[in-house]
Amino acid sequence: MTSTGESARPVDRFESARLTVLQHVGVRTCFHCRDNECKQYAWAVEELTHHAGGRHLLCRLGLLPTAHNSPPEGQPR
Repeated sequence: MTSTGESARPVDRFESARLTVLQHVGVRTCFHCRDNECKQYAWAVEELTHHAGGRHLLCRLGLLPTAHNSPPEGQPR
């Protein structure tokens, strides 16, 4: 997992966010977690909401309502 500042490439941010979310689904923790709070996980979920594939993953994992799986207003399908 990388921090948000390590790469400006969208694909790298997406992959880091995807891996972070999947880590928390299986183990529910990572080395960034402190006192039941994980800023990396919060960042990852937020990052994935900016990508259609990320929204689909979050919906599949039950982390977003299905209604949020559609593209934002003004975005092509």
